[in-house]
Amino acid sequence: MFDAKIADFAVHVLLQSTVLISIGLLAVRVCGRQKPAVQSAILRVTLIAVLLCPFASLTLSNIGITSYALLPAWETPQIAGSANVSTPRTATSLPAEDLPSVINESTALPHAGQSQMLPSQIASSTFQNRNDSNFTNSSPAVTHSESNTVPANRFKTFAGWILSMTWMMGAIVLLMKLLLANREMIRVCRDSQPADAELQRLCRETSETLGLNSPEVKISASVHSPCLVGFWKPVILLPAQNRLTEPVLRDIFLHELAHLARRDCLFHLLARIATAILFFQPLVWRLSRRLEFIADDLCDDYVIQYGSGRKSYANTLVDFAEQLPALPLATEAGLAMVSLRSSLSRRIMRIMDSSRSLTLRLPARWVALIAVLGITATASAALIVNARSTSIVKNETKKEAIQPDQGRTVAATLEFVPQTSPVNTATKTVPNADTKQKTEVSTKSELQFQGRVVDPNGIPVKQATINYTNWDMPNKRILATTNEQGTFSFTIAPSDQLYKVLQKGGTFVALADGFGPAMKAAYDCETSGKLRKALLERNSNSHAPATMLEQLRKRILGGKSTFQLVADDLPLTGRIVNIDGQPVAGAKLQVAKLIGGVDERLDGWEQAAQTTGTDYYRLQQYLGMRLGSDVGGPTLDYMPTTMTDKNGEFIFKGLGRDRIVKLLISGPEIETSNVYARTRKGEMIEVPMEKRNPSLRKITYHPNSFTFVAGPSQPVEGIVRDSKTQKPMPGVTLQSYHLAGHRMSGWTEGIVHTISDKEGRYRLEGLPIGKNEVICLSPLDQPYLISKFVAETEAGGTPLQKNIELTRGIWVEGRAYDKDTDEPIEGGRVEYFAFSDNPFRKSIKIPLGHHSRRYLLQPDGTYRIPVLPGRGIVTMMADDHMKYQRGSGAEKIKGRYNHTYAFPTVPYMLAAMNFHVLAEVNPAEDAKSIQLDFPFEVGRSLKVKVVDQNGKPVQGGQYVGLMDAFHTWQSFNRDELEIRGYRNEKPRRVQVFHEGSKQVGYLFIQGKNPTNLVIRLEPWAEITGRFVDVSGVPKARAQIGNVYESMLDNPEIVSLPPNIRKQTGNMLGFDTDEEGRFTIIGLLPGKKHRISASETRKNGNGYYLGDFEISPPLKPGEVRDLGDIQFKQKGAE
Repeated sequence: MFDAKIADFAVHVLLQSTVLISIGLLAVRVCGRQKPAVQSAILRVTLIAVLLCPFASLTLSNIGITSYALLPAWETPQIAGSANVSTPRTATSLPAEDLPSVINESTALPHAGQSQMLPSQIASSTFQNRNDSNFTNSSPAVTHSESNTVPANRFKTFAGWILSMTWMMGAIVLLMKLLLANREMIRVCRDSQPADAELQRLCRETSETLGLNSPEVKISASVHSPCLVGFWKPVILLPAQNRLTEPVLRDIFLHELAHLARRDCLFHLLARIATAILFFQPLVWRLSRRLEFIADDLCDDYVIQYGSGRKSYANTLVDFAEQLPALPLATEAGLAMVSLRSSLSRRIMRIMDSSRSLTLRLPARWVALIAVLGITATASAALIVNARSTSIVKNETKKEAIQPDQGRTVAATLEFVPQTSPVNTATKTVPNADTKQKTEVSTKSELQFQGRVVDPNGIPVKQATINYTNWDMPNKRILATTNEQGTFSFTIAPSDQLYKVLQKGGTFVALADGFGPAMKAAYDCETSGKLRKALLERNSNSHAPATMLEQLRKRILGGKSTFQLVADDLPLTGRIVNIDGQPVAGAKLQVAKLIGGVDERLDGWEQAAQTTGTDYYRLQQYLGMRLGSDVGGPTLDYMPTTMTDKNGEFIFKGLGRDRIVKLLISGPEIETSNVYARTRKGEMIEVPMEKRNPSLRKITYHPNSFTFVAGPSQPVEGIVRDSKTQKPMPGVTLQSYHLAGHRMSGWTEGIVHTISDKEGRYRLEGLPIGKNEVICLSPLDQPYLISKFVAETEAGGTPLQKNIELTRGIWVEGRAYDKDTDEPIEGGRVEYFAFSDNPFRKSIKIPLGHHSRRYLLQPDGTYRIPVLPGRGIVTMMADDHMKYQRGSGAEKIKGRYNHTYAFPTVPYMLAAMNFHVLAEVNPAEDAKSIQLDFPFEVGRSLKVKVVDQNGKPVQGGQYVGLMDAFHTWQSFNRDELEIRGYRNEKPRRVQVFHEGSKQVGYLFIQGKNPTNLVIRLEPWAEITGRFVDVSGVPKARAQIGNVYESMLDNPEIVSLPPNIRKQTGNMLGFDTDEEGRFTIIGLLPGKKHRISASETRKNGNGYYLGDFEISPPLKPGEVRDLGDIQFKQKGAE
């Protein structure tokens, strides 16, 4: 039948293409990566062979060369065997009394799963066709065999029809997609403007260099990277920008003309056709990608040979890559100079490798040789594929020739069934099958890890330890030790606490004496791949930008299980002195954080750190391995420590070369300080924490040898007691919360700490001179509230005396669970806030303190936290912060500020949107404990389609509205948005920003059952203006943002668009330049915008300037100049 032939042909093509592509890729691998011209020729011949081989098979088969038969191997025995066994002698050789049992054995075979008639079925058919009276008594059994054969043939026909339709429909869809992409590119070319005469002249001169006819050059606003389009009448499209220099333009033309000289557009089209028709063949997709990579490599070599230089060309590629949208235009129909699939980092490294020899064209004899080999491989492919078919036919014929007069029983023909056939496994009994299955399930449930540790030269390192740690863990857990070959392996059982932790990620650290540590993600060493798969699935549901997700995907899939330790030949050395220049003996240096550069080098980081306009956050992209935390936190106890000698000098080993280390330096009578240094020679580097607010904080990075001047300190001493019984309290932790001289509390949280002894006495050393805030944490099994006191230290005095009285509270305990599944919430923090008017606050001797991660959810979702009698609020925040809506329960609590979800509480004002669930508590003074459970509700999820003005789907962009609480811009990578946690009583505003098309859209979702949700985009609007004070002085570096209070009250007031020029942060807010000017693109037409302005003064504090409304509403495509906007002076410098 026609449909069966199509299915058979598909299998035949799959086998042929597998052989051909495997040979081609193997040949490319053998010739090495240093010969791209050879690789290109091999891959092109392979592509042509894959496309032509099926037609060659058909042609040769039609002229009588049967080895090229169209049908696959398993069809041949049916055709050849039927003539050999359908003889009367075969039938009469069976004893009549044995016939039923033989037939029963045959009918027990699973015919429905086969696409061929087995020899046993052929023999049965022969019996049925006989009218001899000897078979009268056995006819019922024969009829039973026929009834099973007919469904098998029907199933075969149905399966062939399904396979045929699947292939045909898949190929048609992909070919139509390719056709539409080419039509779109034709439209782009038609709508593009011809380039000016100077550009045409430069292209013509460059073409003459390569001996080519100059193609037409056009300018298009639809392309973001130069590209070559068409192989019949080629056109070079350039993006619409006027800042390209002549050397850069010459490099661009060289790259695109190299594509033209090599006819890359033609082969690009052929590769797309091949992937469309053979979409079920994964090797064809790999072949296509390899062709694209090699084409870019060779064109890069043309630019290196004839262009302006390696470094200049590399910079050009990077500049264009930074301008790419999420989905570039010319991915199907044209050849872009830079695209998301260009593997830019690999190309840059290749371009800068001056040790390579350049081969732009192959000699004719090489091309001829590769072509001959390709023809040979093509002609042989069908022979190789059909070898098994021919072998079976010959074996069948040979058996008939040897035993011409002997009848063959149905049972005897089973020897021709392949060992892997379902026929065999269906009738086979496996001993202890249940036991084996249970064992396999048990093995799958474990996590098995293995890997290798080597030194910087690749030599195995024995006795290295593999340790588990996390960013906030001071300790390590040794999991394995390497053997003589440097290898290790270990298993984590489901009962191990680490099992659940590793499901969400984790880090392994390799440590060995004499080397710096190496770090790997846990999934790099896991053998089954389940951790990789789980992480990829989580990332696929992420709303991060597509480029970031692709980088993560490559990093996850490309990870290796070999730890390469780094050399420890450049230790930190230096001296610690006090402010008088005297050495500090006995000072202790500990590691709080250890960071490695990308590819274990700090070259890129150092160069960027010395660039004007950089800051701490921008430099993070140049860093790789990280151990420890930036925010306060403990030191890494598994890293080495060192002490200064009597001269205040130290040598710190064990960190490794090219590492940034955050040290904690403490000692007698000196301020405990965090100091950044790098195990690398050089000069001191200073960068601001934030570029826009340089006065906030600056970080100094010392080279490997430095002198540190430690500030003075005054010890604080006292006794900790119960405020009611006055009994001393042992085991109380006292730690820094906000240190003098630091504007933010979190960075210094816990770097100075001590614990009270059995008599309640404590001594806290290392506080700087000035006003410090210290929090007191009782042991977790005691219900004392977190308290805070101020220690104002002075230089040169005796120890400051501070006695502390802690307040015993009432336990609130319960369980946090998912309301839909009743499963416990895995991971989260619990906090307590007392209302400011709670009368029991008066009984507290010292104010309530704050420590966000003191009280945590247990693995079973239970918790316990102490509270005061009277009104208060217990809050809970799950670690999975994007799964549940914020502020649930706040609507039931009285006493919030007007028009907000903020409450007047201590230790600070509670904002409901900072937590998932809130609940009011009001225990009696004599209560021992109260029970309070926290149900977490996911809510309803909605899908919203995004279309352009013409109703066509829009792929990718950014939007707000994923969650109800925050107007944070998220990315979407398809034509559909996700809305989480929708509730009928809470309408949801959704706003879309599409940079590529310069369009925006808005949808206000409300009602009980919203369906068919669609956002139609329209051209965005822009505004410009200037902030000045009443004297006309520009407001430089002022911050522009939303007025969220007005957005809560009025759905017609929408959010500002994302700031796409921001390189770091969450893309919220805009800044004025040095002249006070600003430009905001991507504003919604027809809606109201209310904008706030603030500035950071010289003292580092932020001041609110005011807000204003853009009126009247903007129109689609409008660019409005607001002129000078004045604000009255507020506050003092």
